[in-house]
Amino acid sequence: MAVIVWAMVTLGSPFAFADTAPPRMHPPNPWPALIQQAEAHGLPVGFLKQIDPTFVTVVFEDLHTYAAEYHPADHRMILNLRLSFNEAGGALANLARMTHHDLSLLYHELFHAYLDYLTSVPNEAALTQEENRFLDFANTQLRCHYRFVRINPIRQRKSSTELRFLSKDDAWEVLNETWAVFVGWSIWTQLELFPNGADDHQWTPELLNDWSQRLTQATRSGELLGYYEPDDPDERRIARKRFIAPSNGITQEGVERLLADVLGEPPNVIKASTAVITQHWTSVEPPPSCE
Repeated sequence: MAVIVWAMVTLGSPFAFADTAPPRMHPPNPWPALIQQAEAHGLPVGFLKQIDPTFVTVVFEDLHTYAAEYHPADHRMILNLRLSFNEAGGALANLARMTHHDLSLLYHELFHAYLDYLTSVPNEAALTQEENRFLDFANTQLRCHYRFVRINPIRQRKSSTELRFLSKDDAWEVLNETWAVFVGWSIWTQLELFPNGADDHQWTPELLNDWSQRLTQATRSGELLGYYEPDDPDERRIARKRFIAPSNGITQEGVERLLADVLGEPPNVIKASTAVITQHWTSVEPPPSCE
């Protein structure tokens, strides 16, 4: 499976060259401290508690091309040095001192780890009913919505698309990235809406309206569209990434499952969000039929 990455260059970073720095020493297991800090900060932790604390290996590197990477083959998460304590690569930095961007990036990668964990458990009986339901939904979406797709060969030309039947690995990467982008966007947006963290996390009608407006803008701008790195080396020489067209963007059901099963949001947030995505689908080309 391809390495799953969060691209720095799409977030306005000046860096766009190959990573050359050697990896730092593996830090102590960050999971217990991560969960404790995230909970105190008012961030979602339910899905983190479901992951075996020893499953993911976290390392820090002086990344340049990408802000973070996740390697499913060996369950390894590589984070930029700035996310480590004193940028020394020895332990995860205090979440309370991270920027909204960095917390969004971290949760993007944590979601990759969660999907990796669900697909790595050898026995379905070892997963909860909710975890099996979420994994079944992911596989259902994989078989059609993220397998036979339209892409934007040139991302700036949104109306110019090409049909592609993706390999299973490429389709899984698209699903991974699309959903992780939404998770990261959700974290960033809530940090802006609730600057005091857990102390003021109450969804008023005004905040719900603000959330809906931001989600509408994000879907219209293409901010939530996923991508994959082509398996074909010849195609990869032309374009390192292929972005999905709006016709194969995140679905209403995908938003509902991510908000409910992963982020643990209340029904009013889920209802407002699915209403935005439902409305958005009335203005975009329908996905190609799998039949």
